[in-house]
Amino acid sequence: MLKKIWSLIHQHELLIGLTGFILSFLYYWYNPNKPITLSHAIPGLINWFCVFLIGDWTNRILGEGYVLPRYWRQYFNFKEIVLASFIMNLISDITGSWLLKLWYYPLFDNPLLYLLILAPLGYVLFGFILYVFYRAIKHHFDFAMKKGRLKKSQHLLFKFLIHLQLIAGIIGFALSTQYYYNFVQNNQIIWSAFHQPINAPVQIQFFIMLWFSLFWIFEYLCYRNKKETLTRDLIRGNWLPIWAILVSSAVCISLVEFVNAPFQIWIFTNWPFQAANFLHIPLVAYLVWPTQYLLLLSLIRLFDKNNSENVW
Repeated sequence: MLKKIWSLIHQHELLIGLTGFILSFLYYWYNPNKPITLSHAIPGLINWFCVFLIGDWTNRILGEGYVLPRYWRQYFNFKEIVLASFIMNLISDITGSWLLKLWYYPLFDNPLLYLLILAPLGYVLFGFILYVFYRAIKHHFDFAMKKGRLKKSQHLLFKFLIHLQLIAGIIGFALSTQYYYNFVQNNQIIWSAFHQPINAPVQIQFFIMLWFSLFWIFEYLCYRNKKETLTRDLIRGNWLPIWAILVSSAVCISLVEFVNAPFQIWIFTNWPFQAANFLHIPLVAYLVWPTQYLLLLSLIRLFDKNNSENVW
């Protein structure tokens, strides 16, 4: 039975994706003010799964193959994306929501419900949405990028920068975690109060510093494991990953953030220039949004034991 359902999803990805996306959106449109329980959250998870199906169908149409595994042998690469998606979004929630309260979830007043059910499913689905649209854009234009090794001067520069990133990453991590500690102590943050906002100005540079520090450390670990890195590609003049991140971020913002705007399942707060916003999203948040890809993609590359999924 499950195999037939799985096969049906693969055969009709676009139809199922569009239908589920529209119906779940209409559900929230007619129920925008009702408290979200587990039963009310299901349409939201369906919505994200359907967005992923639309992205997966886009990959297939562009000739990039499926991300959603059709056969058991494809599961192994799939689980690496699951793990990377979960960790990246857990880092995002801890650093952005739980501690700095840059966004909160006003309808989720049950911490256990959020932590044990909604957050894990949401983390994985959101990571898949990010990845599937990035993959469609980046892989489709890979043909335009010339392959080859670094020149000697480029190789020396690469080794210098990758070690410099490690040092900068460690220093940045230490400075930003010190800021986090002081912020939590000074504002008496209750990390598990996911539905409660606070009114405390955040120095957003430490939030950004922490994310870049983690990315630089992950880049170095990829280098040590003889895997491709974004740093190496940029030195070679391959800016396609950056372009793909920006374009896929715009697509995902449209499908995820804008859909949330009427319902405010999560609400942004404490951002610099909070009043300067579009559809309840601070303009500064739009600028920071693409940095999620840096952690997600570097984690996928790091977990790829077969060294086959070159996300950069």
